[in-house]
Amino acid sequence: PMFKNLGFDGDSVASPIAWILATIVGIVYVLYTMRAIPFVASMQREISLLKLLGILTAIVGGIVEEVFFRRWIMDMLMLRGFAPMIQVAISGLAFGLAHTSWTLFTKRDIKVTLPAIISTSILGIALAIVYLAGGRNLGPCIFAHVLINVVIEPWLMLSAVSGMWRAEQARPAKRPRSA
Repeated sequence: PMFKNLGFDGDSVASPIAWILATIVGIVYVLYTMRAIPFVASMQREISLLKLLGILTAIVGGIVEEVFFRRWIMDMLMLRGFAPMIQVAISGLAFGLAHTSWTLFTKRDIKVTLPAIISTSILGIALAIVYLAGGRNLGPCIFAHVLINVVIEPWLMLSAVSGMWRAEQARPAKRPRSA
C-alpha cells in the first residue's frame, strides 16, 4: 500500500504528461535557482559530506513534503468541496510560506524574503498542477521535488542561512599580486 499511496504502484502510475510536466518543473526551477543565486550554481561541482547529507535528506524530504502539501492539503480541501484552483492556490502558498520561514529567524530584508516566497509559492503551484495532471498521483511530484532537492540542496540552504548569494562568495578571495 505504501508504494501505491506514493504513486509508484503498477496499477496507479501517473500519465506520461504528468511525468513530462514534473521533469519540466524540476529542470526549470533548478535553472531559475542557479541563475537567481549564483552561489548555488558555483557549488555544483563540490563534493563533500554536506552534499552527501543533502542528497540523502532530499529524497526523504521530497517524499514527506509532497505527502503533506499535495496529498494531505489538496485532498482535504477536495473532500471539503473546494475547487481545484483553490486547492492549487492554498497548497502552493502554504508550500512557499513554509519554505521561506527561515527568513523569520534571520535578518534578511524584503529584497531577499519576497522573491523567496514568490518563487517557492510558484514552485508549489506548479507541483500542485502536476499532482492534478497526474490524477492525484504523487509519483511525478516526488520525482520533481527530489530532482530539485538533489541538484540545488544543500547549497540553497547554506546560501540562505549564511547570506552567501553571489558566486564569488563560494570561493576563497584571490590574493592580490605583488608588483
